Amino acid sequence: MATIIKTHGGQTASGPTLRGAAYDLTDMAAQADQYLAQIRAEAVKVVEQAQQEAAAIKQQAEAAGKKAAEAAIERILDEKVAQQMRTLTPALQAAAKQVEDAKQEWLRHWERTAISLAAAIAERLVRAELTRRPEITLEWVREALQLAAGSGDMMIQLAPADQSTLKKQVQQIASVFAPLAHVTVTASEAVTPGGCRVVTEFGVIDQQIETQLSRIKEELS
Repeated sequence: MATIIKTHGGQTASGPTLRGAAYDLTDMAAQADQYLAQIRAEAVKVVEQAQQEAAAIKQQAEAAGKKAAEAAIERILDEKVAQQMRTLTPALQAAAKQVEDAKQEWLRHWERTAISLAAAIAERLVRAELTRRPEITLEWVREALQLAAGSGDMMIQLAPADQSTLKKQVQQIASVFAPLAHVTVTASEAVTPGGCRVVTEFGVIDQQIETQLSRIKEELS
């Protein structure tokens, strides 16, 4: 703000006139206004910079808060999943065991069924073969006599039809494989066609088809 000093004379006895001093004050006022303007500009810059920094800090805080929130959510989810797994694991293990048990039971059932089916097929084939090759019965008689070696008295039982047709051949086989034993050849309704039984003092050797297949099934089971 300019200051105007009015005087009645040009100079005084002590020095320069007051007009020069008034001009100096005007210059100082202008400089002061300029300085204040600079200060205001600097202040505006400081405020703007502070606002920018505050915005950046806010953005960073939001990002950090978002990351922290995401991490917290992930931890919560992990804990929930872990808790659920701890709860479900025994049930899953029990279910897996049930599946494995069922699988093993099915395999055992399949094996039994397959063996029974194979035995039934084999019995049919053997019986069909016996009608064409009755000497198979003689081979079974020989095997039974070899197993009964050392017995004193023996009784060879055949199916009635086989006894009438194979008696002589059976006696010949007995004379070779049990020469010291007293052997009789008899017919028995309990013996199925094609099979034979050798009864000794120590037990019975059963060479019937179904008995042989039963032994095979037991070995395979």
